[in-house]
Amino acid sequence: MKRVKPWAQPLIALLAALVVPSGAQAMDPPGYTAPFGDTLETLNFPLLPMLRTAPGWAEALRTDAGLVTLTAQRADRVRAAAACTEKPACLADAWEWTPGDIATVEAALRRIVAKPGRAQALAGQHMRPSGRFARHEALADPAFIVAAWADTAAGMNNLIAVYGQGKPPRYPLIDATIFDTKDARFGAVLDAHGQVTAAGGRADDLVFDAPARYAIGLLRMNERTDATAFRQLLTDTNAAASRLAARTRWADYRYPALLVFGHGPEDAQSRTGVMGYIRMARAADLFRAGLAPFIVVSGGNVHPNRTPFNEAVEMKRILIEQHDIPADRILIEPHARHTTTNLRNCARLLFAAGLPTDRPSLIVTDPMTAAYIGSEMLMTRTVQETGVKPGSVTVADTAFAFEFLPDRKAFHAEPLDPLDP
Repeated sequence: MKRVKPWAQPLIALLAALVVPSGAQAMDPPGYTAPFGDTLETLNFPLLPMLRTAPGWAEALRTDAGLVTLTAQRADRVRAAAACTEKPACLADAWEWTPGDIATVEAALRRIVAKPGRAQALAGQHMRPSGRFARHEALADPAFIVAAWADTAAGMNNLIAVYGQGKPPRYPLIDATIFDTKDARFGAVLDAHGQVTAAGGRADDLVFDAPARYAIGLLRMNERTDATAFRQLLTDTNAAASRLAARTRWADYRYPALLVFGHGPEDAQSRTGVMGYIRMARAADLFRAGLAPFIVVSGGNVHPNRTPFNEAVEMKRILIEQHDIPADRILIEPHARHTTTNLRNCARLLFAAGLPTDRPSLIVTDPMTAAYIGSEMLMTRTVQETGVKPGSVTVADTAFAFEFLPDRKAFHAEPLDPLDP
């Protein structure tokens, strides 16, 4: 074997870094790298850092006469809320985006996007290639940007409604506020949060920034930071499998990956649900049979409410410890909270990790869940809850399994699902 010259080793390492993923972030599609990190703000409201990043946009927004007036009006509204009488809810009301507010911002966005080069700087360079607004991708740039803004405002209002006013979220048993929002003591908390947010204004703030900080602050106060949990682990633990995927002979396998969705327990002691064990046993058998070179485990901290255990992390541990699956053959997706987002997040990860996406992977489930996985009901619900169809599910000739062909639309970020956008 010919030995590599010492002087060539750094060059080889550099070339490897360029072509081999260091780890699968699962949020950026191939060909795009976000110019900002994963925070609660950027994950929930990706339009806002893009507006700040795209050349010319931040200054245009900061100096737009309509937005200058709106910023002052909203600040007055917040100050006036200190004397409101229907506390605690009215304290949070002041931070919401009213229909008039939303329309004022829309008008400003339309004015700015009409200027030369602005549409390309924002929509062409960031919004479209990021995939985060895929639900609106068929729209022309002005309407595309405005639709993304409407989603963003709705996302902020949803956070304020659920975690500031106690309105039920889509899944109240696992996602609701941890406070009694009718308690006067919570009113004192909201008052303090509003004052601190208002006092934290920055010289370069845009009209969106203080309301976004207020909404995300409510999420933090409720300890609902699931969207940012495991981000570093996601990169580190998936790195070895991502590198292995880059040199895999895919023609040797029928499927790129076996996808296993978590099943959370309903007691605080168990680390994973009983159906999870059944699905993992089935996936281990199919892995040993050579159907696919990788297993993707998907699931977040879901059941029971506010559990400390993460489904994907626990499934990986069990596959290694109890089924002797090599660690570098397992990728984790540690955020999905429902079957709908299992589909979407697995699609994101397949793209991000560099696995083939021009042919289907295999969802491995159990006899009790199989009918639901293959149903039209699941795909309808997925579109309703994630905003897009993240891929197609079709019947496989393997028992208790379905083929899943991912679609890049899966990168659409859904602001109405703040624990896993």
